[in-house]
Amino acid sequence: MLRAFAVSAGISLLLAASAAGWFFYQAEQPVYESDKPLDLVINYGTPARGIVALLQANRLEVNEHLFLGYAAFLGVERQLMAGVYQIEPGISQKTLIERLSRRDPSSTEFRILEGWTVEQTLEALSRQSEIRFDIAAQALAPSAVANTIGVEAGHPEGWLYPDLYIVPKGSSALELLRRSASIQRQVIASEWDKRARDLPYRTPYEALIVASIVEKETQYPGDREKVAAVFANRIRLGMPLQADPTVIYGLGKEFAGDITRKHLKKDTPYNTYTRKTLPPTPISNPGPRAIRAVMNPAESKALYFVARGDGSSEFSETLKDHNQAVDRFIRRVASAKDTK
Repeated sequence: MLRAFAVSAGISLLLAASAAGWFFYQAEQPVYESDKPLDLVINYGTPARGIVALLQANRLEVNEHLFLGYAAFLGVERQLMAGVYQIEPGISQKTLIERLSRRDPSSTEFRILEGWTVEQTLEALSRQSEIRFDIAAQALAPSAVANTIGVEAGHPEGWLYPDLYIVPKGSSALELLRRSASIQRQVIASEWDKRARDLPYRTPYEALIVASIVEKETQYPGDREKVAAVFANRIRLGMPLQADPTVIYGLGKEFAGDITRKHLKKDTPYNTYTRKTLPPTPISNPGPRAIRAVMNPAESKALYFVARGDGSSEFSETLKDHNQAVDRFIRRVASAKDTK
């Protein structure tokens, strides 16, 4: 009887060892067979099973139970993070999980912030020592950058997708920008297809220009759609947008941190106080939330808004109400500061 028990225990151990061996063998197998890298965009809040579904939808050969089981073995099943991941052909399941949990030692990160300009992005990229900055000085002019990253508009502003990029160390900065522009084009096209019917924009590019302004005006939850509605309403009525961020963009290096009446009166192609037309290009790289807000603005008749001081804005339909809001939130605050 003891012998039978020992044999049974031995068989169980052998089966367990075989299963463990198979489990770890599978973790080292390639899960992406292709002739070019894949850009995988994982949105914030995507659960682990949603990530597996996204991987499968992009033709990665992952089994949900094995993938999540190995992630649990590594202790990272709750640490698979949002971002834009470069997935190269032949990547193993183990490396893929390490990359998605930011534990892959062969990868590095670079973030393009919502509202950054292309110039700010290039400056930050040049300081990222683990990404190869392979853009020549003579190729940094806007038209050259636009041509290099495949933007037909002739100006690169607005065409970079803001997110955290996870790429292999030593990757090309130029290739990262090309990939970013490709993702942004897809986002714009997708949101344009789902846009509201009565928008005052003739092209996706006009909507992108306004989205870049909305991105600079507010990042307060729920206010993007309202600010987008104000600009749409103004455009329908032929009113100037009167957006300070466009004036600041047009001033360039001349702007030192405080906008003045003199600045508002100085006419440039980007001064939406002196001109009723849209700026000739976007003024920043808007994220998907700003783009979505412009394509589907709030149902509102508001024509004005003013910052409340807490990040949110007060919206008004009439100039009288707007002036009263300015008194409450701007002039009184300024007066209180002057008395301190």
